[in-house]
Amino acid sequence: MIRGIYRKTLVSAVALCLLELAPAGVMAGDAYTWTQIVIPNVTVATALGPNNLGQVAIIDATGNVSGIYQHGRFTRLPNPPAGYRVSAYGINDGGVIVGFATTTSDTHEQAFILNHGQYRFFSQSGWQNTEARSIGPSGLVVGISYQDDQSEWAGFLYDPSSATFTDVTPPGSIYTIAQGINRFGRISGSGQDGLIGRYAFIWQQSSATIGTSEPMPFVERVQTWPDTFANARGINDDGVIVGWTHSGGQTVGFVGSASRGYQFLVPPGGEVAGVSTYCQGINNARQVGCVIQDANAKPIAAFLGSPQDY
Repeated sequence: MIRGIYRKTLVSAVALCLLELAPAGVMAGDAYTWTQIVIPNVTVATALGPNNLGQVAIIDATGNVSGIYQHGRFTRLPNPPAGYRVSAYGINDGGVIVGFATTTSDTHEQAFILNHGQYRFFSQSGWQNTEARSIGPSGLVVGISYQDDQSEWAGFLYDPSSATFTDVTPPGSIYTIAQGINRFGRISGSGQDGLIGRYAFIWQQSSATIGTSEPMPFVERVQTWPDTFANARGINDDGVIVGWTHSGGQTVGFVGSASRGYQFLVPPGGEVAGVSTYCQGINNARQVGCVIQDANAKPIAAFLGSPQDY
């Protein structure tokens, strides 16, 4: 177990809201304490979560080991049907797990929902690959669909009860990742277009009309600087998002909101030159899951971060 305290302020962060351009301040007091996620004989490549019970969806560096980590214990996913290989991306507080699967006869990705040991697979029509990235308290699933040639990426909201998809793609975005969802149906992710580049977004499940204006689905878009990017991944019930951006030539994590402000997240070892930090999940206690990679994108370690002032 490795623990350390790191706090860097995202002093130039700007929240691009629908109604106004508002500068973000410092997210005061949130020094983070870091605990390494250690699984014997496994190099953790992704740490998605935690949920409010501290459960984290894990995929190892080989892509062959996946399961749920909680308080030092790792449980592999139940065996899927014959011929399938599965990887977990998210788990809600009810223990329902989502992720993606491939088969020995078809390497295209399809999404799955794992509930009470039973797998349910689904794909979005018209897309060659579908991934489920997270599942909310109500059972709604957020994810992405993309084509093999990487030319199109779209976000979606999937309702398992009706097997219906709702598009979660910002207008004009050519590369969209939708990943987090909170209990209010707000979705976090990232989009990209030729005007402002890569940006983080928060999407309201139900579009809101402001005065006589056209209904718009965004709550806000977030960029850290005009000449760089922001990727949002997780969102909690307070609307605090987590993701990653660039600072000083390195990729670093960030956490915050337009009202609270934003700050960098740098786990132990993440400050080393050439090392990148990717943060992909947050719960209501503002605990975050982050991984660090070396200059060759090789996973080094995964961490759970806890704010000291919560």
